[in-house]
Amino acid sequence: MKNYTNEELCLIFIDSFLEIDYKIKREILNFIDDKTTFEDFTDKVLQYLVTVVGGKEYNTIKASANKEYLDFLLENLDKKGVEATTYLSNDYPKALINITCPPIVIYYKGNLEILNEDTFAIVGSRKSLSSSINIAKRYTEELINANFTLVTGIAEGIDEAVLTKVLERGGKAVSVIAGGLDKIYPKRNSQLAEKISENGLILSEYPLGTLSKPYYFPIRNRIIAGLSKGVLIVSAGIKSGTFYTAEYANDFGKDLFAIPYSVGVLSGAGCNELIKKGAILTDCPTDIIDFYGKTVKKIELSLSSVEKEVINALKDGELHIEKLSTLINKKVFELTPILSILEIKGIIVKSGNVYGLIRNDLED
Repeated sequence: MKNYTNEELCLIFIDSFLEIDYKIKREILNFIDDKTTFEDFTDKVLQYLVTVVGGKEYNTIKASANKEYLDFLLENLDKKGVEATTYLSNDYPKALINITCPPIVIYYKGNLEILNEDTFAIVGSRKSLSSSINIAKRYTEELINANFTLVTGIAEGIDEAVLTKVLERGGKAVSVIAGGLDKIYPKRNSQLAEKISENGLILSEYPLGTLSKPYYFPIRNRIIAGLSKGVLIVSAGIKSGTFYTAEYANDFGKDLFAIPYSVGVLSGAGCNELIKKGAILTDCPTDIIDFYGKTVKKIELSLSSVEKEVINALKDGELHIEKLSTLINKKVFELTPILSILEIKGIIVKSGNVYGLIRNDLED
């Protein structure tokens, strides 16, 4: 079990009550210094809370203001393999100190020190096109090769694609959860989060046992933006929650990048809107790598002559397989295995019987 100071114990205690408003918790910080004992702290807190919270909430806190309840909190953290750092802790992430409403306590599993590395966020909509998923994977792979630690959430779609690729390539990632670390949502990604924590980090501002709620996600996004030197928006509808991450990135003075989309693509309309408002357009990972002055070893792809023909045919836009077969003078059954190989190489993406190019940095 991690050894906590009296200051940290006081904050872990008060943070466990979700019914206490954030502003009140921030005010309570003023009651704590390095000489404060837990008993002194609970006395001061109860005197203060009696005038600022309802009777039911006050009685719940009063009944829990004892060493037994604090021991229960600590034992539960230890049992679940979770540690905590507080706003008054020496290891609290420096990147979060000055963001909007910095968390009073952060609960985490994994290596907290990786937050001192070059961190970069990749986020997008849960309902993204398969082409967008492949774009996220490609950026993930190349940014890992450039020694970035990637930051994202845990949702299906872009988050899941990023984390899966990180594990596949042996990289590092930080996954920020909108609920307790023992209540991962969606539940199907619980094992994914666990694997990320083994070589990276998962964290949350919510105590153990906290179920995710819809409004937790946009609040959570300020942490994703705060932890990262830059943010890439891979996909976003006009009313997408991903917009919150972009807004936080702008507010915090972070570098904001967005993938451009064709007219009429609903899941990309938000990206185009962000670009209009000043986000940096990127259609290739090297845009970001070069922006930060990093280098990455370029891996040369071996392409056959017919694969090059397919790539050149798709450079002007997506094509149905029938049209593509006509353009390169191949029968559909001859073309299908070639297209499958290009998908595996991460060069094209399939949507039904329509194929599109997701790499534009290949020579003719």
